[in-house]
Amino acid sequence: MTDGEGRLAQPRDAFALLSHDLRLEILLALLSHWEAVDTEPQRYSELMRAVGMEDSGKFNYHLDRLRGVYLRKTDAGYVPTASATALYRAVLAHRPTATPDRTHLDPGVDCPRCGAGLAGVYEREFFSLRCGSCDSVVGEFTYPLPKNGLAERTDREVLEAVYDRAREHIGLARRGQCPDCGGTTTRTVEASAVTETEPPIHIDCDTCTWTVRTGFMLPFLTDARVLAALDAVGVAVEECFPWELPNPTATVTDTEPAEVDLVVTTSEGEVTITTDSDLSVQEIRTDCRASE
Repeated sequence: MTDGEGRLAQPRDAFALLSHDLRLEILLALLSHWEAVDTEPQRYSELMRAVGMEDSGKFNYHLDRLRGVYLRKTDAGYVPTASATALYRAVLAHRPTATPDRTHLDPGVDCPRCGAGLAGVYEREFFSLRCGSCDSVVGEFTYPLPKNGLAERTDREVLEAVYDRAREHIGLARRGQCPDCGGTTTRTVEASAVTETEPPIHIDCDTCTWTVRTGFMLPFLTDARVLAALDAVGVAVEECFPWELPNPTATVTDTEPAEVDLVVTTSEGEVTITTDSDLSVQEIRTDCRASE
């Protein structure tokens, strides 16, 4: 469905299916035995006992409401569907707990503009790096991190965890797969924004609400060819944060469809990455300077 009302109907129906306590208890009983592909099906009688239900008619009604959506019947019994396990994982990751007291972090990195120490700010489960002197979000770097990500990590490790998630998620989305739901993504290069301050790359999931706006470098940092080319000119991507990487010079070489050359220049050479409107890497050219 493409209209706004239609798009809202699906999540509303999904929530409505779990609005009854008994259905929720049935689903939780199944998920308590979840072991991925090794999950053992639970028999009808086992499920009834697990939820403390003796009225088979009432139990059948609610079981049928879940069937095909959140549970599946096999010859050996019932198992949760992929939708049920994905929902369960999401609830565990974002379960309603108290807001963490740890909202300001000291990751031990300095502002690339003024050299002042940067502060990590954790608000609404988004992590941002901010400079108090420049009054800015450094590198436009803001990315979500579930509250679980703060546990058992130092401030520096939290920053590294957020960056790792952002790099892997955005790299996957650039290749056409949503990191949240597995659906397809629409990738857009805003050619008019290449020389402006706004992020020129937009990636949106076609199914769920995952979306990102970013500069040119981050989406390509999981491409082995790009990493090898950057390494050849002395850019150790694995040892850098995004704002520490050389800022590429972007040149629009075509607009119908969009095509952009990204040129990274270092003292050891130059790398040119050509990308199209779908953010596919079309060509990589490396020009290494001879060492003296």
